Formats: sequence, structure tokens, C-alpha cells
Amino acid sequence: MAPAEGDAAGSKADGPSRHTDQKASAYFRTKWAKNDKANNRIKDIRTIGGYLRIYTDLPEEAGNSPTALTLCERGLAYLKEQNVTTPVVFVQAEFGENGNPILANILGPADATCRVTHPDRD
Repeated sequence: MAPAEGDAAGSKADGPSRHTDQKASAYFRTKWAKNDKANNRIKDIRTIGGYLRIYTDLPEEAGNSPTALTLCERGLAYLKEQNVTTPVVFVQAEFGENGNPILANILGPADATCRVTHPDRD
């Protein structure tokens, strides 16, 4: 992924930027076919603070959707191939009123699923 033209900060994560993790982007680009429906939703992939963040064009309502879960599982596979012992993956929605909300995630080795869970309300 090449940086988007005119991208100064890439804060919306709506396309490749100077923050793009080139190695992770190449992994996703070469591991699956060009017409892969899940990968075609990716706008940018970044490693920030040791966390792999996959930014998509999915809407905020796509939490735990099959596409979000697939991308999360692929991110986890990538981190395992990189021998990351404490894998953390966030799949995030398109930029909107709430920033880039999380649609799916893995929060470390004890997390067994990419599904986002919500605490019980009292």
C-alpha cells in the first residue's frame, strides 16, 4: 500500500498513509486473492503500540460481522507468524462520529475469540 496523496497525518485511517505497516499490508495483499471480499474492505493496516489495527470501510454496525471476524482471525495468524507472544488485534470501522469503532478484536493470548464482548449492565 502506498501512502495516499496529500495525507499529512492519516488520522482518519481511510487509506494508506505514512503510518501503514508495510510488512502486514504485504502479508494481507499476497496471502489472499485480489478479489477476496474481506480483504477488499481493508483501508489501512497499522501497528501502533504493539497492537495490529486493521482499518476498514465497514460501518459501525458491523460489529462481530463475518467480515470483521475473518479479518481479525487473519490478523491473529499474521502475528503468530511473526512470533508475537502477546497478540492484540483490532478490526475497526470506517471513520465516523465515534472515530474508528472496534468491530472485532483479540486482546492477548487468553482471548479465545475475535468476538467483541460487552460487560453485563447492572
